[in-house]
Amino acid sequence: MCLIIFFLIVGKLSTDRGVTVPLPESIRGSDEASPVVMVVTVAKLADAPGSVAAGSAGWRSLGVAVQVDGEAVSDAKALESMVRGKLLGSPLTSIQVRADKALSYGSVEPVLRACGQGGAKSVRLATERVP
Repeated sequence: MCLIIFFLIVGKLSTDRGVTVPLPESIRGSDEASPVVMVVTVAKLADAPGSVAAGSAGWRSLGVAVQVDGEAVSDAKALESMVRGKLLGSPLTSIQVRADKALSYGSVEPVLRACGQGGAKSVRLATERVP
């Protein structure tokens, strides 16, 4: 009974990583295999009203709010710093960007660029698998 409760709690904590956004759909792809994942969520400003990033001039010009593992990020420099810090502590960390499917690539590209400048060798875009 204790193990069941433990796995239910761990499962819930692992899925609570910030704002839930509708992901683009894909018929191809693979599941995340890395044991350490840094989740970067890019949401429309209207979908993240309480976010610190919503008041930031850095992401506001793009009409997005950005969170890393549920924590609001103010601008591209802050995101770059967070990625660099995470990779220093755990070099095998996988960066997963979960961007709202309604956003244009121009709104998501600065986030991808900041991850790359932070030292990420690869950044995966999360999609919803459809049959």
